[in-house]
Amino acid sequence: MSVLDDDVIARPPIGQVDIHDHLVPEALRRSLMALMRRPIWAYGWKSVRERDRYGFWHAHFAGGEENETSSCEDALARLGPEHPVFALWSLLSEGPLRGHRPIRVYANGHTYGTEGYIHTDNQDPRCYTAIYYAHGAWDADWSGETSFLSAETGDILHAVLPVPGRLVLFNGATPHVARGVSRECPELRISLVVKTFVP
Repeated sequence: MSVLDDDVIARPPIGQVDIHDHLVPEALRRSLMALMRRPIWAYGWKSVRERDRYGFWHAHFAGGEENETSSCEDALARLGPEHPVFALWSLLSEGPLRGHRPIRVYANGHTYGTEGYIHTDNQDPRCYTAIYYAHGAWDADWSGETSFLSAETGDILHAVLPVPGRLVLFNGATPHVARGVSRECPELRISLVVKTFVP
């Protein structure tokens, strides 16, 4: 876990993963879980539309196209101060994402049979991704880890279990993938993604 000084902006280098557990208060965690259980989902989203064969569940909250770096903070604010996604951004912007500009915010959902593909979020080294795991429960036997790989060798550098309430921060140029959940898993594996830009 990273320790932030008041004047330091968190900028993990490519390949490094910062993990923050117990950052999100219980009341906000419950509000986010309740939102994710609503009918907000559309099926068929792909991380790389031109390449990926199969899609997964997706819900868009704010921001533009994939390579856009303009701020979506106004769109987040329009959700309202009581909206859990805006509340999460407010919390993160005062902590591990202080000094970051939000550019896209969305959620992805994976069930058994809807695994992801290895991809990068952005090739601009000033772009970062924060993943917040918004499901209510997880068991290590359910798999579903997020794997981070070396761009040079393809070897797995880190595998992060999607523990409920966990936040993972990494450089968007780091290759990564949401691994498939096991057939034993009764939950929707939910990752609420905040993509950011540090000018």
